[in-house]
Amino acid sequence: MLINLGFYGQLFVVSLFFQDVRRMSPTLAGLALAPEGILVSLASFLSGRMTGRSGTRPTMLIGLVTGAAGLFALMAVGRGTPYVLLMVPLMAAGFGMAFTMPAATTTVVGAAPPERAGVASGAVNAARQVGSTVGVALLGTLGAGGRLAAPMAGAGAAFLAGALVVAIFVRSRPRR
Repeated sequence: MLINLGFYGQLFVVSLFFQDVRRMSPTLAGLALAPEGILVSLASFLSGRMTGRSGTRPTMLIGLVTGAAGLFALMAVGRGTPYVLLMVPLMAAGFGMAFTMPAATTTVVGAAPPERAGVASGAVNAARQVGSTVGVALLGTLGAGGRLAAPMAGAGAAFLAGALVVAIFVRSRPRR
């Protein structure tokens, strides 16, 4: 839930920032978010490989901390910040979300008894959808007026809260 709260809330707010503050067309705003999307695809692939080698806990921690760093860096963005300086934080946010999510799903489904794997998968998806909805509403409200500092602080805090949960409660390899 926390991953989607931070990521999709950020995606909504940054898209509006590009359109309302930087006066980009919706098409240009979408293209400006492309580096984030490209890293999402790459990170999902890499997540599976790392999870297989190192387990879910380190994979999730790397993803959540990387994503939080990118989101916190976006707090400093203003109207005149050169776009090239936005690319790395956007890429870190996209990478962090997509690197975390496969390992998180593996953790939840792997911790459930085999006969409950479908229920566990459904619970993960439901939590993701709730997180997305709350993230867009909450961070969208914090970003009213075109400022990024408060919503990006909230998004970064959601990722760090997720990292704390993982550090305290998640075993590296799910029980079988």
